[in-house]
Amino acid sequence: MAELEDMSPTVYPDGSVIGSLDASGNLPENPELLHRPHAFALMHGDDGAKVAYGQLLWRIDVLELELSSAGGEPVTGAGQDAISVFNTKVPTIDAADGDAMDAGINNTKYHQLDGYGDVYLYWTTDLAEATMADRVNACWVQVDGPAEDELDAVLVNFTNMDRMDASDTCPSDGQKEGTYRVKLGTVNEDEQVIQNHSSDVFWSIFLLKRTGGTSCH
Repeated sequence: MAELEDMSPTVYPDGSVIGSLDASGNLPENPELLHRPHAFALMHGDDGAKVAYGQLLWRIDVLELELSSAGGEPVTGAGQDAISVFNTKVPTIDAADGDAMDAGINNTKYHQLDGYGDVYLYWTTDLAEATMADRVNACWVQVDGPAEDELDAVLVNFTNMDRMDASDTCPSDGQKEGTYRVKLGTVNEDEQVIQNHSSDVFWSIFLLKRTGGTSCH
Protein backbone atom coordinates (compact mmCIF):
# COMPACT_ATOMS: atom_id res chain seq x y z
CA MET A 1 0.00 0.00 0.00
CA ALA A 2 1.37 3.40 -0.94
CA GLU A 3 2.11 5.82 1.83
CA LEU A 4 0.56 9.29 1.72
CA GLU A 5 3.95 10.88 1.32
CA ASP A 6 4.56 8.78 -1.82
CA MET A 7 1.42 10.04 -3.64
CA SER A 8 1.77 12.77 -6.28
CA PRO A 9 0.33 16.16 -5.30
CA THR A 10 -2.90 17.30 -6.96
CA VAL A 11 -2.25 19.56 -9.96
CA TYR A 12 -4.86 22.29 -10.57
CA PRO A 13 -5.31 24.17 -13.90
CA ASP A 14 -3.80 27.62 -14.14
CA GLY A 15 -6.14 30.25 -12.73
CA SER A 16 -8.39 27.74 -10.99
CA VAL A 17 -9.55 28.00 -7.42
CA ILE A 18 -8.62 25.07 -5.19
CA GLY A 19 -11.74 23.07 -4.47
CA SER A 20 -13.76 24.41 -7.42
CA LEU A 21 -15.04 22.42 -10.39
CA ASP A 22 -15.33 23.76 -13.92
CA ALA A 23 -17.46 21.72 -16.35
CA SER A 24 -17.67 24.35 -19.06
CA GLY A 25 -15.78 22.12 -21.47
CA ASN A 26 -18.36 19.33 -21.22
CA LEU A 27 -21.35 19.16 -23.54
CA PRO A 28 -24.53 19.87 -21.54
CA GLU A 29 -26.48 17.24 -23.48
CA ASN A 30 -24.50 14.24 -24.61
CA PRO A 31 -26.17 12.58 -26.36
CA GLU A 32 -28.36 15.53 -27.26
CA LEU A 33 -31.87 15.39 -25.78
CA LEU A 34 -34.58 14.97 -28.38
CA HIS A 35 -36.46 18.20 -27.84
CA ARG A 36 -36.56 21.67 -29.32
CA PRO A 37 -37.17 25.11 -27.76
CA HIS A 38 -40.69 26.37 -27.15
CA ALA A 39 -42.57 27.67 -30.17
CA PHE A 40 -41.19 30.96 -31.56
CA ALA A 41 -38.37 31.14 -28.95
CA LEU A 42 -36.06 34.06 -29.74
CA MET A 43 -32.29 34.44 -29.38
CA HIS A 44 -29.37 36.42 -30.75
CA GLY A 45 -27.95 35.27 -34.06
CA ASP A 46 -25.48 36.44 -36.68
CA ASP A 47 -26.24 40.14 -37.22
CA GLY A 48 -29.88 39.54 -36.40
CA ALA A 49 -32.47 37.69 -34.37
CA LYS A 50 -33.06 33.95 -34.55
CA VAL A 51 -36.41 32.25 -34.01
CA ALA A 52 -37.42 28.67 -33.24
CA TYR A 53 -40.04 26.67 -35.12
CA GLY A 54 -43.69 27.50 -34.44
CA GLN A 55 -47.05 27.26 -36.21
CA LEU A 56 -50.18 29.27 -36.89
CA LEU A 57 -53.28 27.26 -35.97
CA TRP A 58 -56.45 28.75 -37.42
CA ARG A 59 -60.12 28.12 -38.14
CA ILE A 60 -62.98 30.07 -39.69
CA ASP A 61 -66.61 29.32 -38.80
CA VAL A 62 -69.57 30.67 -40.78
CA LEU A 63 -72.94 31.87 -39.43
CA GLU A 64 -75.66 32.44 -42.04
CA LEU A 65 -78.80 34.58 -41.68
CA GLU A 66 -81.64 34.48 -44.22
CA LEU A 67 -83.35 37.87 -44.40
CA SER A 68 -86.92 38.58 -45.46
CA SER A 69 -87.37 40.35 -48.79
CA ALA A 70 -91.07 41.13 -48.26
CA GLY A 71 -91.24 42.85 -44.91
CA GLY A 72 -92.41 41.19 -41.75
CA GLU A 73 -89.86 39.42 -39.67
CA PRO A 74 -86.42 40.66 -40.76
CA VAL A 75 -84.76 37.27 -40.15
CA THR A 76 -86.61 34.23 -41.49
CA GLY A 77 -83.95 31.61 -40.89
CA ALA A 78 -80.50 31.00 -39.58
CA GLY A 79 -77.87 28.29 -39.95
CA GLN A 80 -74.27 27.51 -39.33
CA ASP A 81 -71.65 25.60 -41.26
CA ALA A 82 -70.02 22.64 -39.56
CA ILE A 83 -67.64 23.65 -36.77
CA SER A 84 -64.31 23.33 -38.50
CA VAL A 85 -61.11 21.72 -37.29
CA PHE A 86 -57.92 23.70 -36.82
CA ASN A 87 -55.78 24.20 -39.90
CA THR A 88 -52.01 24.44 -39.59
CA LYS A 89 -49.82 26.95 -41.41
CA VAL A 90 -46.03 26.66 -41.19
CA PRO A 91 -44.39 30.11 -41.36
CA THR A 92 -41.72 31.15 -43.80
CA ILE A 93 -38.70 33.29 -42.93
CA ASP A 94 -38.41 37.06 -43.57
CA ALA A 95 -41.14 37.21 -46.25
CA ALA A 96 -44.30 35.51 -47.47
CA ASP A 97 -42.27 33.80 -50.21
CA GLY A 98 -39.29 32.94 -47.98
CA ASP A 99 -38.03 29.52 -46.99
CA ALA A 100 -40.35 27.50 -44.75
CA MET A 101 -39.36 26.82 -41.16
CA ASP A 102 -37.81 23.39 -40.55
CA ALA A 103 -39.72 21.29 -38.01
CA GLY A 104 -36.81 18.87 -37.52
CA ILE A 105 -35.54 18.48 -33.98
CA ASN A 106 -31.87 17.87 -34.65
CA ASN A 107 -31.24 19.71 -37.91
CA THR A 108 -32.44 23.28 -37.44
CA LYS A 109 -33.60 24.52 -34.06
CA TYR A 110 -33.33 28.26 -34.74
CA HIS A 111 -33.89 30.13 -37.99
CA GLN A 112 -31.84 33.22 -38.82
CA LEU A 113 -33.78 36.43 -39.47
CA ASP A 114 -32.66 39.50 -41.36
CA GLY A 115 -31.73 42.07 -38.74
CA TYR A 116 -32.52 43.03 -35.15
CA GLY A 117 -35.63 44.67 -33.75
CA ASP A 118 -39.23 43.74 -33.02
CA VAL A 119 -40.07 40.25 -34.31
CA TYR A 120 -43.59 39.58 -35.63
CA LEU A 121 -45.54 36.62 -36.91
CA TYR A 122 -47.61 37.77 -39.92
CA TRP A 123 -50.40 36.05 -41.79
CA THR A 124 -52.72 37.11 -44.62
CA THR A 125 -56.22 35.93 -45.44
CA ASP A 126 -58.32 35.83 -48.59
CA LEU A 127 -61.85 34.85 -47.54
CA ALA A 128 -63.03 34.46 -51.14
CA GLU A 129 -60.77 31.48 -51.80
CA ALA A 130 -62.93 28.51 -52.82
CA THR A 131 -61.20 26.06 -50.49
CA MET A 132 -61.23 26.71 -46.74
CA ALA A 133 -57.63 25.54 -46.35
CA ASP A 134 -56.51 28.32 -48.74
CA ARG A 135 -58.22 31.18 -46.90
CA VAL A 136 -55.07 31.82 -44.88
CA ASN A 137 -52.75 32.11 -47.83
CA ALA A 138 -49.44 33.22 -46.31
CA CYS A 139 -47.69 33.17 -42.95
CA TRP A 140 -44.18 34.37 -42.12
CA VAL A 141 -41.87 35.71 -39.38
CA GLN A 142 -40.28 39.11 -39.96
CA VAL A 143 -38.29 41.73 -38.08
CA ASP A 144 -40.32 44.96 -38.08
CA GLY A 145 -42.65 45.32 -41.07
CA PRO A 146 -46.05 46.79 -41.99
CA ALA A 147 -48.98 47.31 -39.63
CA GLU A 148 -52.12 45.18 -39.72
CA ASP A 149 -54.84 45.57 -42.34
CA GLU A 150 -57.86 44.25 -40.44
CA LEU A 151 -61.01 43.01 -42.16
CA ASP A 152 -63.59 45.78 -42.02
CA ALA A 153 -66.73 45.83 -39.91
CA VAL A 154 -70.19 44.68 -41.02
CA LEU A 155 -72.65 47.58 -40.86
CA VAL A 156 -76.19 46.96 -39.61
CA ASN A 157 -77.94 48.36 -42.72
CA PHE A 158 -76.15 46.07 -45.16
CA THR A 159 -78.78 43.48 -46.08
CA ASN A 160 -76.65 41.28 -48.32
CA MET A 161 -73.24 40.26 -47.01
CA ASP A 162 -71.00 37.43 -48.14
CA ARG A 163 -67.27 37.90 -47.77
CA MET A 164 -66.75 34.46 -49.36
CA ASP A 165 -68.34 35.57 -52.64
CA ALA A 166 -65.53 36.05 -55.15
CA SER A 167 -67.76 37.73 -57.75
CA ASP A 168 -67.94 41.16 -56.07
CA THR A 169 -71.47 41.61 -57.42
CA CYS A 170 -72.57 43.19 -54.15
CA PRO A 171 -70.43 46.08 -52.85
CA SER A 172 -71.58 45.42 -49.30
CA ASP A 173 -69.87 42.03 -49.27
CA GLY A 174 -67.01 43.85 -47.62
CA GLN A 175 -63.27 43.44 -47.47
CA LYS A 176 -62.09 39.91 -48.20
CA GLU A 177 -58.32 40.25 -47.83
CA GLY A 178 -56.58 41.16 -44.58
CA THR A 179 -53.18 41.14 -42.89
CA TYR A 180 -52.64 40.34 -39.22
CA ARG A 181 -49.62 40.08 -36.95
CA VAL A 182 -48.57 39.10 -33.43
CA LYS A 183 -45.48 40.52 -31.77
CA LEU A 184 -43.29 37.61 -30.69
CA GLY A 185 -40.71 39.76 -28.92
CA THR A 186 -37.70 42.01 -29.38
CA VAL A 187 -34.09 41.10 -30.09
CA ASN A 188 -31.52 43.89 -30.17
CA GLU A 189 -27.75 43.62 -30.28
CA ASP A 190 -26.07 43.57 -26.86
CA GLU A 191 -29.46 43.70 -25.11
CA GLN A 192 -31.47 41.10 -23.25
CA VAL A 193 -34.00 39.24 -25.41
CA ILE A 194 -37.62 40.18 -24.68
CA GLN A 195 -40.01 37.27 -25.32
CA ASN A 196 -43.61 38.52 -25.55
CA HIS A 197 -45.19 35.35 -26.96
CA SER A 198 -44.01 31.80 -26.29
CA SER A 199 -46.43 29.35 -27.89
CA ASP A 200 -48.03 28.52 -31.23
CA VAL A 201 -50.40 31.26 -32.40
CA PHE A 202 -54.16 30.60 -32.63
CA TRP A 203 -56.58 32.54 -34.88
CA SER A 204 -60.25 31.56 -34.67
CA ILE A 205 -62.94 33.78 -36.22
CA PHE A 206 -66.62 33.82 -37.24
CA LEU A 207 -67.88 34.99 -40.64
CA LEU A 208 -71.38 36.43 -40.92
CA LYS A 209 -73.21 35.67 -44.16
CA ARG A 210 -76.53 37.39 -44.96
CA THR A 211 -78.78 36.23 -47.79
CA GLY A 212 -82.24 37.08 -49.08
CA GLY A 213 -82.13 40.82 -48.58
CA THR A 214 -83.66 43.29 -51.01
CA SER A 215 -80.66 45.38 -51.95
CA CYS A 216 -76.94 45.80 -52.06
CA HIS A 217 -75.69 49.05 -50.51
